[in-house]
Amino acid sequence: MKKINILLIVILLLTSFTVVNQNVEAASNITINVAGVKQSYSNKAIIKSGSTLVPLRGIFESLGATVQWNQSTKTIDASKGNTKIWLKIGSKTTKVNGKTVTIAVPAQIVNGSTLVPLRFISEALGANVQWTQASKTIDITPAKGSSKTMKIHFIDVGQGDATLIQSPNGKNILIDGGPRSEGNQLVAYIKSLGISKLDYVVATHPDADHIGGLIAVLNSISVSKFINSGKDHTSETYMNMLYLISSKNIPYTEPSSGTVVMDENNLEFYLKVIYANKNATENNEASLVIKGGYCGTDVLLMGDAGLEVENILLKSANNLKVDLLKVGHHGSSSSSSLNFLKAVNPEATILSYGKDNSYGHPHQTVLNNINTVGSKMYSTATEGTIIATIDCNGYKLNAKEFSGGNVAPPTVPSKTYQNCTELRIDYPSGVPASHPAYQAKMDRDQDGWACE
Repeated sequence: MKKINILLIVILLLTSFTVVNQNVEAASNITINVAGVKQSYSNKAIIKSGSTLVPLRGIFESLGATVQWNQSTKTIDASKGNTKIWLKIGSKTTKVNGKTVTIAVPAQIVNGSTLVPLRFISEALGANVQWTQASKTIDITPAKGSSKTMKIHFIDVGQGDATLIQSPNGKNILIDGGPRSEGNQLVAYIKSLGISKLDYVVATHPDADHIGGLIAVLNSISVSKFINSGKDHTSETYMNMLYLISSKNIPYTEPSSGTVVMDENNLEFYLKVIYANKNATENNEASLVIKGGYCGTDVLLMGDAGLEVENILLKSANNLKVDLLKVGHHGSSSSSSLNFLKAVNPEATILSYGKDNSYGHPHQTVLNNINTVGSKMYSTATEGTIIATIDCNGYKLNAKEFSGGNVAPPTVPSKTYQNCTELRIDYPSGVPASHPAYQAKMDRDQDGWACE
């Protein structure tokens, strides 16, 4: 009886094995070429249900992607440039750049080897796949690097912030506009680049040194879409901005965290909001934080986001590492913590602030933190407008490194100003409530900024 039971068990196991593997056949007679070079993993490929499966690391690494295997979750995370792929063993549901995709045959473990679908992986990474039946050859042609460029202009607007992005496909995105006193110069700079229309204008938050110059922009340049943090404010400058957007019938949106502004996989270009909170108590903590990139080079624009936002991002963001960072709040010590900079680990850091400004920006603590993570520093106060040119070979900056030795201490006024006319002689952009020269009587719209 025992022998019969054992025999039945063996038969059931063999039958089960046969059912599981009935659609699997060896593909050792298939040749796999990547860019004309035969791959050593060709003889390890199998065909299952009409799909060719190949070793995990073989296909990803031959296409220039990096791959990570999570043993506990049996999941695969791979990336190349801005393309990110996620797979789970045994699941037909996968993700490409966060978007759910269904595949015919899932990744699986066969004879101890992790195998993934060749065509899906190749095409997700932008490669072309061609099958030749006569020779049983698979030719994979990787995507060629684009000859186009992306440019980021960190515009010198004095003690303020304005960034212009020119995408590889010719889209123009202006993020903030500096103080109102710099509006005309900002418009002149944009027009000098041959730009007559802005596809997007973004106001990261309602502080006057970020949106003041947008009044001149809205009055002088056609704008297709306006993206605003949504943080309410009662200042005259903010209300004027909203009035112009409405009167010109400009499409208006308030994004949430994770909102994709632009995503062009065929050009490996993207721009997205990774943090938004219009209900934040303080204007700075309502700053939109924007991440973008092209062809594997990433940039992070922090607006005036402070330590509170940085801590949120440290907990919630999947990957903060970028090549270029524009630090938050002009280099104030209220931003750019060492832990945050370590996570971002930028190769180059941009500081946007006014020369000899009265706040002592950038603060020495921030400069020390930047030096600690080994990032190169660049300053609009010493170099003027800084332009980053990005292509598929990397990036370059048209500026000299900033040593941090020309930072002036905060200015304490030696006199009392009777009115805004007198104050603007020394402080053309006005002063915020934190400044020693601030007087509530000269802050007529009670927005925390006098004589803007």
